[in-house]
Amino acid sequence: MDKTCHQHTDKNELPPLDLHKNKIAIVGQTNVGKSILFNKFTNSYSTVANYPQTTISVVRKNTTLAGKEFELIDTPGISSLNIHSEDELVTRNILLKEHPELILFCGDATRLKSTMVLLSQLSELDIPTVFCLNMSDDAVRKGIVIDATQLSREVHTPVLETAAIHGVGLTELKSALKTIHTPHPLVSYPEFVHNAVEDLLDLFPVENRPSKGIILLFLMNEDGIAALIESRYGKELLTRCNVLLRGIYMKTPQTRIRQAISSSREAWAEKVAGNVAKKATFTLTGFAQKAAVASRHPVLGWPILLGVLWVIFYGVGTVATLIADAVDGWFFAPVTDAISALITYPLLNDFVVGQYGVLTMGLFNAIGTVVPILIVFFLITSFLEDVGYLPNLSVLLNRTLSIFGLTGKSVLPIVLGFGCNTMATLTSRTLETKKERLVASFLIALGIPCAVQLGVLLAIMATSPFSVLLITIAAVAATQILCGMALNKIIPTEKKADFIMELPPFRLPDIRHILKKTYYRVKWFLMEAVPLFIAGAALMFVLEITGLLTIIKGVMRPVVVGFLSLPDKLTEVFILVLSRRELGAVYFKDMVDAGQVDYYQTITGLIVITLFIPCISNTMVMIKELGSRWAISMNIFIIVIAILVGGLVNFLIRLW
Repeated sequence: MDKTCHQHTDKNELPPLDLHKNKIAIVGQTNVGKSILFNKFTNSYSTVANYPQTTISVVRKNTTLAGKEFELIDTPGISSLNIHSEDELVTRNILLKEHPELILFCGDATRLKSTMVLLSQLSELDIPTVFCLNMSDDAVRKGIVIDATQLSREVHTPVLETAAIHGVGLTELKSALKTIHTPHPLVSYPEFVHNAVEDLLDLFPVENRPSKGIILLFLMNEDGIAALIESRYGKELLTRCNVLLRGIYMKTPQTRIRQAISSSREAWAEKVAGNVAKKATFTLTGFAQKAAVASRHPVLGWPILLGVLWVIFYGVGTVATLIADAVDGWFFAPVTDAISALITYPLLNDFVVGQYGVLTMGLFNAIGTVVPILIVFFLITSFLEDVGYLPNLSVLLNRTLSIFGLTGKSVLPIVLGFGCNTMATLTSRTLETKKERLVASFLIALGIPCAVQLGVLLAIMATSPFSVLLITIAAVAATQILCGMALNKIIPTEKKADFIMELPPFRLPDIRHILKKTYYRVKWFLMEAVPLFIAGAALMFVLEITGLLTIIKGVMRPVVVGFLSLPDKLTEVFILVLSRRELGAVYFKDMVDAGQVDYYQTITGLIVITLFIPCISNTMVMIKELGSRWAISMNIFIIVIAILVGGLVNFLIRLW
């Protein structure tokens, strides 16, 4: 692979950019390696996976390259400046409102035409751009040969071929950031579009005109652009622009203008791609490609999915449990006994290592019980992410999800919910319609346990009769299906969402990436959740010694003991679940291991805990993403549904 920086000589070349206090935005389509570049350049960690929409929020870090400092920004993937989702809006706002001094455009060598369409828009923003043509190794495997020198001439900016995941071409890319070229609009539009743009630009002061890209977005009547113009130039100038725009639309309909602009970009991109890319007459069809096709096949895909689920269940329920038991016997049990012998004051002893001890129920429970489960779970899911399984799963489940008013794109946030409900709810902003975001967020909050909770619940089911697993999954799945179908009927459909997804090739996973992702995810748990485990134990200790726990149990006894037929002690689990789902799940596991619940109570408890109210952090994100009215209503309904379903299942299994 040629790693040379191919540069087009430009008489308008600018002097080297002073990078002190500058912002450089890494911009590109989804799943093109932006986060890998960010990690390589900053020696930090931003989540990397082989599926689209991995980055759903902005990540920033001050870093130094070639002895100069700047703020590097990792942005969510974007296919166009004509926004289709919330995460794309985040990226557009970075470009239009913050106006970084440089765009590091990360293109996809395997999707050259769509890459060129996006680049054509970025070239109209008056922001210097360095073009990194990434995934060149995948292009070679697909038999695609790109003439980078010719491409550099076509786009009037340096083009560097890279394979960021392997570190190829990054040294040259860093060097290219020192020399920046004047931005050069790449597409010529029909005369009526050109004249409309010039007429609008003439309304602005010559010394402070907006970029051609902003005017084109205004001409296409894109949401948010009028507000941007008003904030910069005032209401009076916006009014003049709107008057002129109405006159333009009287001569040429808005739909024709939009179509002409889009068609011009498409034609230019297709021409460039045809000039610089050659396709080999044949390509080798390897095992990876066959496996990817099989994983989304309407028949073969389902047994593969069941196999994946079995591996997760066995790994978390059996392997992780064996590790946890070994660590407890080797370390935590002896340490607990030693500390208990040292602390002779009864109240202090109970506070530290008692039933609600900050060490036994708090710290040791979090590390000894949860961490082994998390390590195994994240190793498996990180492997699936790196391979590229999740996008193919989206295709497999697209038709199934349609009964909920969702498309296959919803698979990604739903699957991410098994890692973290909070991040999954944030990821739902990538969905195109509000209805999809509402339905997906509700289903995630209702019946998708996060990684820690799921691992603990699987560990419980792995040591219980197999019927416990079947009944619990059937009850939760049926609840999800019925609620999803009901929401699809209740929530009005604004517009039909299209299902268009780029399918990345299956790749041989990089063990270093898998280990790094697992390390950071476990680290995030330790930093975020361990203090809450300790706080939860302290809370239960205070409730116990003050007698408040007895009062709460008395209030909840008609529901917990009467309706659900659960032990009075399960009230403590529900109190902990209110603050953090996994806290209650771990405490419930301790009760199951100690034989404090029978077969029927195990099933009922698992169902209620799985369906119960989402954790506080997810609730806060739901309020932020969906609004307080929707978030609060959803939480109330989730509590009611969890109790009703648990009570119904309790009645049926005892009757049976």
